[in-house]
This record gives sequence, C-alpha cells and structure tokens, in this order.
Amino acid sequence: MRVPTKLDEWFDGWPELVCLDLDGTLIDSVPDLAQAVDYALMQAGANPAGEDRVRTWVGFGAAKLIEQAMQWADLPKALAENCYRDFLLYYRDHLTEKTTLYPNVVQLLKTFKRAGVPMALVTNKPSVFVQPILEHFEMSSYFSWQLGGDTLEEKKPSPMPLLHCCETVEAEPKNCLMIGDSITDHRAATAAGFRSMLLTYGYHQGVDLLSLGADMVADDLTELFI
Repeated sequence: MRVPTKLDEWFDGWPELVCLDLDGTLIDSVPDLAQAVDYALMQAGANPAGEDRVRTWVGFGAAKLIEQAMQWADLPKALAENCYRDFLLYYRDHLTEKTTLYPNVVQLLKTFKRAGVPMALVTNKPSVFVQPILEHFEMSSYFSWQLGGDTLEEKKPSPMPLLHCCETVEAEPKNCLMIGDSITDHRAATAAGFRSMLLTYGYHQGVDLLSLGADMVADDLTELFI
C-alpha cells in the first residue's frame, strides 16, 4: 500500500501511532451539546445561550463548558454542581440526535486500518459518552484505545494521554501523529513530541490555527493522503 507523500516526508513511511480528537475533528457535536447547555441554563433560571455561542466554548471539556456558560449567564458559583448535573443528564439522553460525522472520517479511519496503523481516540469529553457515540457511528472497531477527559489523571493539553498510548505500543513520539482541531490538541501534540494536523472546520475558540505552527492545517481530512 503506497505511503502518502506527506506521511512519507514526516515518518519515512506510515506513522507508528495516530491519535485523533473527537469533537470538532470526527464529529460535529455542538447541536446536541448546545441543547444540553441551554437546558442546564434554563433549569437555573437563565436564558439559553444558543448554538452559535456554545460553539465558541467547546473544546476544553464538559466542566469548562458549563463554567463558561454560567459565567456568560452571570449565574452564582453555588449553582455549578446542579448545572453540571443537569447538563450531563440531558446530554446523556440526547447524545446523537443532531450530531453528525464530518466528511471523509470513515475513509481516513479505513485507510489507517488497512495500513496497520494503531489508532487512539483521545478526547476531553467525559469517558461515559465516548463509547456510545462511537458505537452510534460504527467507529468503535477502529480504535485500540478510547481515552476520555477523565480516563487518566490529566487530559489535553497535557501530553499524558498521547504518551500513554505511545508507550503502550512502544512507539517513538517523533513517529506519531495527533489529528485535532484546536490549540488544545496542538499543545498536547507539541508537549508529547508528536507531529500535529489541525482541521479548520472544527472548534478553534477564536484561535488562528495557522499561527500555532502545526505541521499541517487542512480543510479536509483527505488532504493528508494527497
């Protein structure tokens, strides 16, 4: 199987490991996340934030998402536990109602699988939600590891989740790739010594991806295989 030019330049062959983010990289989960955030806000007596606003908050994990929503709504910190609980319960029951796969995700996963490249799903989403989402989109079988934001002691931008997977397959960090959509993914990759690819269609929190110095910034996953 021919090694794509970009990967051959980086790794002199296929990477020894590929770690992929979930939200904003493989799936657009904001429509369902926004509904859960708005439900939690309204339960606390606040106005809904709306999907467009919630989209700018996603990327740092569920707890941070609710913290940002509460700050926007000027809710007292005393309501944090209730808001977070309401968010989690609502989101659990509406995980994939409006969530969609981004283009060419399955093609990317199939290509790496055919090449025998180990893949890990590394997300800051609570781990209880990860498997149901992957099963819904029939992606579970592609990943040797599924790490949520609470799986290890640290989450992205810490390099710990990436290095955990890297050490498991006895790979060299310089021969591994992180694919994500945000500064959080890029910082984790840089700290771990991984190459990084960032997608422009994801959740950037207002950061100019081109300013980060990633190895590749792309509009589509398939650009990796040109």
